[in-house]
Amino acid sequence: MTTKPSDAPWADEPFRLIATPSKRLENSLGHVHCATEMAHAHNVILRGLNSILQQAPYIPAEHKKDVKDLLFYTQSWVKMVNHHHWVEERFIFPELEKSTGKQGIMDTPKHQHGLFHSGIEKLLAYTEHASSNLETYRWDGEGGMKEIIDSFSQHLVDHLYAEIDTFLGLGDMDIDGAVLKETWGEAEKIAQQNGNLAMLYDVFPTVLGCADKTYEGGHEFPPLPWILPYVVKYWFAAGNGAWRFNPCDWWGRPQPLKFGPS
Repeated sequence: MTTKPSDAPWADEPFRLIATPSKRLENSLGHVHCATEMAHAHNVILRGLNSILQQAPYIPAEHKKDVKDLLFYTQSWVKMVNHHHWVEERFIFPELEKSTGKQGIMDTPKHQHGLFHSGIEKLLAYTEHASSNLETYRWDGEGGMKEIIDSFSQHLVDHLYAEIDTFLGLGDMDIDGAVLKETWGEAEKIAQQNGNLAMLYDVFPTVLGCADKTYEGGHEFPPLPWILPYVVKYWFAAGNGAWRFNPCDWWGRPQPLKFGPS
């Protein structure tokens, strides 16, 4: 369970967070290790999505500064999701098939990406347009941001859960666990190396602010240099009100949501 900062609604709902596989299975096993790291990444995505759904209804459209920050936050969340799936499709999935010699073992997750990709891109386009035309923004109603999110969110969440089962299922195959761990380690390097300076202004602040390090007894995800949160907080994220929407502080500690019924 997470260490909620208060009794108020938080980023562990409406979509339930994923249980950490290593809390019930042996993490030294390659497939459990990969599933655990993937679960941490997917929970970052879920907390970001939940933070938007929990807070956006309480931001009046006439509060332009809050709306603009919400739109930037939502854009950053979409970019984070897209980067995560880009790393999967360009490296993790192909490398798993290559290193294990089992072609097609990741076909199901790849297919699932297609079920929500167009909705994600529609949300990105909506937030970009509304950021330049704030008078067009609305949360509820036909064509509003909630309608767009509702069109793909369940497909996304179903995929985030199913992919963990896919990784755990690798344990039933004749696959060297060390190979799985090595592939995952290389994937982490690829994800960091293929980032760019711009991501320090949007993707990294979203990851850091949605990574609850207290979850289910604690963990050390994401695997980033210790100094990076300081650099992001005091330089790249400084002065940007969008990070008020993050459910955690820069060091992975849950904090109360800034917008809500109270």
